[in-house]
Amino acid sequence: MIWLIGIVVFLLLILCWLLISPLVINIDTRIPNAGIRWVSIGNARIWFEEEWWLSMRILFFRKTFRLAEIKGKPRKTKVRKEIKESKRKTNINRMMMKIVRVIKTFRVTKWELAVDSGDYSRNAQLYPLNFLPYTFKHLYVNFRDENYLLLTIRNRPWKILYSFLR
Repeated sequence: MIWLIGIVVFLLLILCWLLISPLVINIDTRIPNAGIRWVSIGNARIWFEEEWWLSMRILFFRKTFRLAEIKGKPRKTKVRKEIKESKRKTNINRMMMKIVRVIKTFRVTKWELAVDSGDYSRNAQLYPLNFLPYTFKHLYVNFRDENYLLLTIRNRPWKILYSFLR
């Protein structure tokens, strides 16, 4: 009987760890690279070297392959049933509200955006944006033909689950 309680407690601890461990999304366009990392669980990364590559690691499993090799199954056409317009609209509105609540749980921890419009007069007009309080050291309007985005977003699965079920 005690071993059964131990197993249940162990499974609950694993579930709690899965809900508490953070998710981190990184995007870097200087080198075409994007990735998502679930701390201590696994990660997935997509990058470009002559062609697009995808690398995944989940616990002890690792796999790297080209995106061109991935082929989806042919889609079957579904026969649509007629749904009342008002019912469909309420379902769409409800789902959109859930999506907005889930998006609000994400926190941007780091962002940098470098912009060069290619037009010197437009860059000169945008240049004061470099010194605004909310964009200082995050937005760089430049004259050097540099355009890139660095973005790091964090969240925890329990926040996503709670906002979706709410």
